[in-house]
Amino acid sequence: MQQCVFCKSETAPFTTREHILPESLGGGDWALLREGLFCDHCQNRFGSEIEQQALSDYPFSFFRVFLGIPTKKHKAPWLRSWEGTVQAAMKAGQFGYDPARCFEHAMSEGRKTEIRLLAHPLRPHMICRTLLKMGIEVVANDSPTDVFHERYDAAREYALEGRKQGNWWYLQREDMQAASRFITQGVSWDDWKKGVVLSVTEIEDNAEMFHLRLLYMDLIVPLHPRIQAPLPTDLREPEFRLFNIE
Repeated sequence: MQQCVFCKSETAPFTTREHILPESLGGGDWALLREGLFCDHCQNRFGSEIEQQALSDYPFSFFRVFLGIPTKKHKAPWLRSWEGTVQAAMKAGQFGYDPARCFEHAMSEGRKTEIRLLAHPLRPHMICRTLLKMGIEVVANDSPTDVFHERYDAAREYALEGRKQGNWWYLQREDMQAASRFITQGVSWDDWKKGVVLSVTEIEDNAEMFHLRLLYMDLIVPLHPRIQAPLPTDLREPEFRLFNIE
């Protein structure tokens, strides 16, 4: 039996394989979703309308460029700021930089030796929807029947359609010392195996949280809108950052 975990269609085509962790974030065959659970229509929609925007936004864009994670088409990732474009050189600690025209002379003359990048998401709602998508897929891999329970309907509807039932949020934590080490020294296969985690944990009756760990970064999102966000006063900034989706 085939049934899409997002639109719940049983008749749509199911011809492609889905990576729970996108390939552009390092997802390989180990991250494949079970077959017959993600239809082609939903995969195309997520890929073109949602994930593309999330992966080009902070923090995923920084992760991809500074750690040299190749794109799905095996090309070097890049990100653009108001000061220029940074491109991965695919070697630890090395990057390419193309300054914006207004900074070209200052860079060439040595008057400008630093570049500034916006470490804040421009589209946090797309980050949240992408995290919810991953969380539902983790549930589906663990239990292909439970994932269709109505308690996940609000999460799947917001992830796919962008329609909100209640308030959504996600929490981000970054270990900047670890990030600096990976950026300058590179990432070994052992680092990758130990440092990448996708898990769903029940925190109360029928209420679960999805946790994504990417080496130096943790992202946590509730799979049910009734789970309240922590109070900003309870968080240590800038290590922990809370993003409420308006």
